[in-house]
Amino acid sequence: MFNNFCDSHQEKDREFLNQTLQSKFRLLDGLRLLIVDDNIDTLKLIAVIFEDYQVRVRTAVSVDEAVEVIQEWKPDVLISDICLPGKDGYSLIRSIRSFEAEEGGFLPAVALTGYLFPEDYIQALNAGFQKYISKPFDPDELVAVVAELTIPIFLSINTVTKNAA
Repeated sequence: MFNNFCDSHQEKDREFLNQTLQSKFRLLDGLRLLIVDDNIDTLKLIAVIFEDYQVRVRTAVSVDEAVEVIQEWKPDVLISDICLPGKDGYSLIRSIRSFEAEEGGFLPAVALTGYLFPEDYIQALNAGFQKYISKPFDPDELVAVVAELTIPIFLSINTVTKNAA
C-alpha cells in the first residue's frame, strides 16, 4: 500500500513538473532574443535551440553590432559572451544599463562565458547581467534560464492586455 501511495505521488509530481515546464517554455513563443558571441558556431547552435521554441532570434558578433540591433529591434532578452573582440560583454551590459537609466526600460541579460572563476560570476552580476552560465553549457539550462527571465515580461504583457480590455 505504501509503495502504491509513493508511486502515485511520484507520478503526480512528474506530471506537475512536465506541465510547469511546458507552460514555462510557452512563454518563449514569439520572444525576441539577441545572442552576442564572436564564435559563429555558438551563435548558430544557440539560435537553433531557441528557434525550436518559436523564439525570434537575432545575432551579433560584436558590441557595436549588438547595440545597433538593440536600438532597431528592441529584443526582450539578451544572451552575451563576455570575451568579445574590441569591447567586451561587460562594456555592452554597462552601456545598456546606462541607456536604460536615462531612457527607461529593462533588458534581462544572461552572461554566457568560458570564464569559470567565482570572481567572474560576481563581476558579471555587478556589471548588470541577471544570470551567468559558463561554457560549455547545457542547452536545457540555458532555455530554462531565459524562460525564467521572461516571466516578468509575460506578466506585464498580460496585465496590460487585461487592463485594456
